[in-house]
Amino acid sequence: MSFQIRHVVVYGRGERVRKLTFELGQLNIITGSSRRGKSAIVTIIDYCLGSSGYPVKAGVTRDNSKGFGLMIVSGDRTMYVARPAPERLHKTADRMYVSVVSDPESIPAFDELEFNTNVDTARQIIGDLCGIDRSLRLPMPGTTGPLSPSIRHALFFVIQEQNEIANQDVLFHTQGDEHRPNAIRAVIPYFLGAVDTEYATLSIRLRTLKRELVALRRALGERPAALGATGQARALLAEAAAVGLLDELPPQSLHESEAIGILRRLLLVDIRSVQLPEAQGDQLTELSRQRAQLRDRLSRLNIQLTRLRRAAIENSDFASEASEQRARLASLGFFGDEDGPARACPLCGNDAPGAEGLWADMHRELLRLDSEIVAIRTDIPKIDEMVALLAEQIQEVTQLLRANKAEIDELEAGIQAITRLRDAEARTALIQGRIGFYLEMLDRRDQEAPIQDRTAEIEAEIAEIEARLEENGNPDLLSSFLARISQNLWEKARRLELEHSAWPIRLDLRRLTVVADTRNGAVPLHEMGSGENYVGYHVATFLALHEWFAMEDRPVPRILIMDQPSQVWFPADYAGDGSHVLPNDDREALVRIYQAVMETIARPEVDLQVIVMEHADLEEQWFSDAVRYRWRADGEALIPADWIEEN
Repeated sequence: MSFQIRHVVVYGRGERVRKLTFELGQLNIITGSSRRGKSAIVTIIDYCLGSSGYPVKAGVTRDNSKGFGLMIVSGDRTMYVARPAPERLHKTADRMYVSVVSDPESIPAFDELEFNTNVDTARQIIGDLCGIDRSLRLPMPGTTGPLSPSIRHALFFVIQEQNEIANQDVLFHTQGDEHRPNAIRAVIPYFLGAVDTEYATLSIRLRTLKRELVALRRALGERPAALGATGQARALLAEAAAVGLLDELPPQSLHESEAIGILRRLLLVDIRSVQLPEAQGDQLTELSRQRAQLRDRLSRLNIQLTRLRRAAIENSDFASEASEQRARLASLGFFGDEDGPARACPLCGNDAPGAEGLWADMHRELLRLDSEIVAIRTDIPKIDEMVALLAEQIQEVTQLLRANKAEIDELEAGIQAITRLRDAEARTALIQGRIGFYLEMLDRRDQEAPIQDRTAEIEAEIAEIEARLEENGNPDLLSSFLARISQNLWEKARRLELEHSAWPIRLDLRRLTVVADTRNGAVPLHEMGSGENYVGYHVATFLALHEWFAMEDRPVPRILIMDQPSQVWFPADYAGDGSHVLPNDDREALVRIYQAVMETIARPEVDLQVIVMEHADLEEQWFSDAVRYRWRADGEALIPADWIEEN
């Protein structure tokens, strides 16, 4: 299931309606001069597909429109989606019109539209038409909650705005917006078909259980009995010793129950029989010394934990890179006999003099990657175990610091209160009162429901889910899919004669870019230079992805929208009036871009609609046949001249 666009509709003031018609499964070009509203078409489509804001830029289109519509077709189903322009002083419109229609050529008048749903529901309905599983929950990096894929996420792979298609730093639509990179990383395995509902649900449950386990251990660790007497109890004992209620201060190793027993007995002491003891050592000085030692130990533990976590991240990144390389070599067929064909090139299969040793070298490289991946995956559990041990030690030291601080605070408060009383008997009575208040608070706390220790139960469920994920999941599935997509991407890059395409090209989802694996190392897109490369690799990537979406029947609209792919060959101030003549090399590069698009559309298994907004107007017949609208003469634009004159 998926859909394509039949009409884009603009509602003007009064009963004015502007309808743009596009052919399904074909290349559709709108060419024309600057400031004719071509780029506004992209934002109108975005708006009607449930954008959270109002992407239509200020200017002629916004000033002369009261609403927009989109006729979308999915097989034998046709749906009309419309949305009013925001009212004055509003940033967007929250209501939409969504209806299944029988005649895709019949556009309802604006006054006939009953805006019957909100934006969130409209997104779900459009997503259902596209085939997106709204019940799915995907783990999203950098957040605590899951993410549900929607039509908005599918648009990452559909739209290439003017500031995106030639951008060396941004590959996917809205990738430059905050939090979008993590969302793209989260949803692309689903849209590629590498995640199923059960696997995603189990992954979310696993993350939730691990968070619950950490919180439970923290809560259990904060119970006073777990670390012996609390700081407050020890401080009260120190105060009691200072005024003579105790003959000597109990040892630091005193447990909670023992401390409470001593404090309860002190409430029964007759203060008239108490004699002020001789001066004891400075208890505050000793506590401060202990605190400094604990903080130093905590600092060293945190440094060790940081280093271990950095090593875990580096190992994970290396394993991911190595798995991609391994999948790429495996996809080229470097299995079995390491000698391979006698004189065959391992890339093209043709006889090539001097290629006898290349096959063996590639085979050995595959075996080396296998061994490194195994080694890394063996190290990762050990590092995780050390991280868990350090985390427990940090938690223990943190609790000791907390108790130490409570003891210091209690002791300082007691000293301040005692110094205000000159009479020794009054001082002793004050300490007894503080002890009584503490024991009363303790009794109230004990009446509360105790924390249930479910660590064993949670740990067992975590182990069960991890076993199910390992048994049913395929951690290499995404790498395998990416290797096949990257192979197609590489072939397109070579057809486009892009720089670095002599070397293997791959799609890097960790960095969300295209990378060339050259002799001197990996070269990401932003280091390749040349606007021709930026546009070419964007086009090659999106064509390769859409071929995959189509052949695997993935729930992504069968639409690719590109705004001004020819911009790198025209000056920034070009008006689109035909005055600029491209040099032969530049013209051939632009022709190759469109030929690559035409070749993809021509594949029978790929039902793809491509909509392009352009300055260029090539003379080739196939290009002219694809032009749906040519806005160059006076008054020719998205918003007709008479709409503007009426204002």
